[in-house]
Amino acid sequence: MRGSRMIALLAIAGCTQEIDGEKVRVTLDDTQVMVGEVWTESLMLDGALGTIAIPLEDVGEVVPVEGHDLHASNGHVSVWLRNGTELRGRWTEPELSMGISIGGEIVTVDLPMDQVERLQTPGAEKWPDTPVFRVKTTHGDDLLIDPESTQVTITNAMGTFSPFLSECTSLAPIGSPEGDWRIQLQSGTVLVGPLQHDTFELAMPMGPDSIEVPVKNVLSLTWQDWGSRSSYDQLAAPAQPAEEGWFSNRALSGAKSMH
Repeated sequence: MRGSRMIALLAIAGCTQEIDGEKVRVTLDDTQVMVGEVWTESLMLDGALGTIAIPLEDVGEVVPVEGHDLHASNGHVSVWLRNGTELRGRWTEPELSMGISIGGEIVTVDLPMDQVERLQTPGAEKWPDTPVFRVKTTHGDDLLIDPESTQVTITNAMGTFSPFLSECTSLAPIGSPEGDWRIQLQSGTVLVGPLQHDTFELAMPMGPDSIEVPVKNVLSLTWQDWGSRSSYDQLAAPAQPAEEGWFSNRALSGAKSMH
């Protein structure tokens, strides 16, 4: 698998052995649930934003975009990062070799990827409790970005200006994205003019270091406040016993409706 390192597991009969990989819970379409550790370092996602390597340690949950398993969705998935970012694309050459500690042995399992309904990691959510800068794309990506490290450049008759997104209170096209944009800064300055780039290079606090998004594929760039962690807990559907301790996007989905 590109961008990943697979290390073989050795089953040692009659004793237990610590498994040193990323812990995951995988639900299959025949109702089996496999809990163990994998050595895949990154998940490769191929979509409208190009091929993106996502460190598995940043992944919270992976589910098919449509259908009940990877076969039905032709490998197209939504990948939820621990901070609430959602990336969509095709899981390139999906492959997971899992080590399961059972019966005093480490049993090696090559998961049937076509049957995967859901992949989850332990529930160490890092949902923000302060305002976030959110970018949504026409292809369903929903990105939380680092506004302190992401700039936008606009030019008009008075010059060229490149504010960081952290300086902006709002920015949006006046009409077509290829035309003039209106940018309002926290200082009160308002700038109008065309962007000087065809893509936004968005710095990411989690997942890949940065993602390039064509200007024409941006639906919105906005500040949003989703409230405190307690708000997420109140919005979450009651967890089933088998779900306890594993990442789930259900609470976050409700929180994202809070503006």
